[in-house]
Amino acid sequence: MNLQSIIEHPIFIRSSKWLFWVTLFTIFFLAFSPSADIGPDFEHVDKIKHAIAFLTLTLLFMMAYRVGMLRAWFWMLLLGSLIEVIQYFLPYSDASLLDLMADMVGILVAMGLKIGPIDRFLLGRKP
Repeated sequence: MNLQSIIEHPIFIRSSKWLFWVTLFTIFFLAFSPSADIGPDFEHVDKIKHAIAFLTLTLLFMMAYRVGMLRAWFWMLLLGSLIEVIQYFLPYSDASLLDLMADMVGILVAMGLKIGPIDRFLLGRKP
């Protein structure tokens, strides 16, 4: 059994969908909770957390729902924008264009990984 057949197996796809939704709800909790500031604390760590969250979420979304990059970029950017709009209205949080830019960096890195190492080396696909 090769990696390609594992990734296309229905159990893998269902697990990817489950993991995507668990990750999404975790990100929602962290984004909207007043005291969810976890992890290391240094300048701009928030931007790194945004990029990692959206890198992970984008990869899971593409694996779980077998969407193309343009569709994944659209939905993930929409999600990041929605989070920032909601944070704008929360009294204990603030919206930031830099956070949205960090989200976009994570999305673009996920797409780079998808067309680079994941597709070419792990799955043996050619561009």
